[in-house]
Amino acid sequence: MRGSPPVQLAFLLLGFFILGVPLVRLTHGGAESVTGAIRTTSATDAKPVFVRIRYSQKPLKLEVKRGGENVLPAGDLTASPVEAHTTLLSPLEGLEFSVAAEWPSGTPDTALTIEVEPDSLDGRTQTLWSTNGRIEDIASFTWK
Repeated sequence: MRGSPPVQLAFLLLGFFILGVPLVRLTHGGAESVTGAIRTTSATDAKPVFVRIRYSQKPLKLEVKRGGENVLPAGDLTASPVEAHTTLLSPLEGLEFSVAAEWPSGTPDTALTIEVEPDSLDGRTQTLWSTNGRIEDIASFTWK
């Protein structure tokens, strides 16, 4: 015996409705609260960041700035590496340093390496090279 097609269609639609209501609540209902929680967490969660700067030749002048503020401690540049600390507000923000360095005239092109290690994130390294005894560049670090 075969059933009536309108009755079979009604049972099929009832089954989709019974399964569809919980699925809609799971996929659409909680998304707003999760997004709000992520935004508030990333805005207030500042991670400490360890910064290390290495160079092969001692520079006469070295400035590493973030947002116009010098990251490096004032002091003698005879020892390499120079170490400092800063903060990272969120991994999506990343870090950007403005680097200015100057070496004595006659110094060959020199490498300056910046190592950045945020808490609970992988470390990043970028090497900048001087031209005619100077570096004026931007070092950018991002995490995904």
